[in-house]
Amino acid sequence: MRGARRAASLAAVVAAIALSGCASFDPHNVIGRHVQAGPAAEGATTPAVRQAAIDAVWNTVNDRYYRADLNGVDWKAARNKWQPRALAASSDDEFWEQLDQMAGELADSHTRVESPKQVARRKAFQAFSLGLNVRLIDGALVVLNVHPESDAYWAGVRAGMKLTRIAGRDALAQWQDWQQAARRYSTVQAGWRAPLRKLNEAAAALIEKAKSERTTEQGLALDFERVDGSALAATLKPRTLSTRAQVTHRTLPSGIGYIRLTAFTESLRAGLLDAVTALKDTPALIIDLRGNGGGSAAMAEALVGSFFKQKTVIGRAATRTGQPVTVAFGAIKLITLERDVPGRADAYAGKVAVLMDSDSASASEATAGALQSTGRAIVAGETSCGCLLAYLGYAGLPGGGELAYSEIGFTTIKGERIEGKGVVPDIAVERTLADLRTQRDRTLEAAQTALLATAK
Repeated sequence: MRGARRAASLAAVVAAIALSGCASFDPHNVIGRHVQAGPAAEGATTPAVRQAAIDAVWNTVNDRYYRADLNGVDWKAARNKWQPRALAASSDDEFWEQLDQMAGELADSHTRVESPKQVARRKAFQAFSLGLNVRLIDGALVVLNVHPESDAYWAGVRAGMKLTRIAGRDALAQWQDWQQAARRYSTVQAGWRAPLRKLNEAAAALIEKAKSERTTEQGLALDFERVDGSALAATLKPRTLSTRAQVTHRTLPSGIGYIRLTAFTESLRAGLLDAVTALKDTPALIIDLRGNGGGSAAMAEALVGSFFKQKTVIGRAATRTGQPVTVAFGAIKLITLERDVPGRADAYAGKVAVLMDSDSASASEATAGALQSTGRAIVAGETSCGCLLAYLGYAGLPGGGELAYSEIGFTTIKGERIEGKGVVPDIAVERTLADLRTQRDRTLEAAQTALLATAK
């Protein structure tokens, strides 16, 4: 979760001071890390650049991670384990992956290393992927959804199908191998997407190999089983797919208001709050955060604040120093230790439910956790990711990669940590193969039933 409340009018002044290297002015380097240090290195990283990148990651985490005990991890041992592998990597991609594995020793889904390619795609709101979301359900790999711009969609792949083979190999066996080789994550559910990333990387590797060998591009051969039991074979290429966030709202046939938010992206803040206002006369409201991986903490708190008429404490933040995050010699507080929302005279007054799944993370969990722990909302669906920490921006690395490292921890008003656990729903609804194949949304159904019962 990106956590800084930055004042735009301050930028020009503080940038100049940050360049002077005054640690007292910007002790967390909130501003300094956003100042462009120069063009990223292109081409193969040299041994010297690789060593510099390793040093930067290790030292930054060692000095600035939000917990001084580094989650009980022997950080020196982590370096001794992964540094030789990273330096010996046969390609740049492998180097950055090995460096991310070192970061993964913290079992923290927010602390990660991104390669220059990943950085470029993130900044362009793009994902180079097959457009498939796959989950292990009832002992089979089941397609949860398919991106409408992907080759998979146009090959006829649909939600509810089973993935049976990957490049001629049993899909489940390949999936399990990828799972075992994955870096550590904060929870089991947080690690479920690791094999999916490997699937996309395997497809991308075939494209890059064809380009380097100047041969015809071949996609990744995948076999599926349709709902009727028939087979579907498809050779798919990864595409650059849009990951730009969206917010939509409507009144459901039941009369309940419904808002769907795919990410806490600041450009959507006004639209999100306008959606709450537009639905103010509905007797109950559903906030659908399924698949929402998080984003701006300030935006999440603005959403939470739209449901309280008075100032309300919603939890606490923790930093390494035990002090708030500040700039300007402490004059400007970016993150306070007591988290509260100011309240609004026009706050939504009806019943509220938040929909979550295992892919709901970070700012989504902060929203659900705050509303649930204060008794303002019920939560329906699956236990969330368990990935609730915050970073204040990416730190640039030698060679063009970037590092995100957790700087702030959170607890609810009840003193509960969501990191490493997840938001546990009041109404648990697990996805099933039958529901996917009939396109039934039992989570939405259960939330509506509960809200209508309490709204009477």
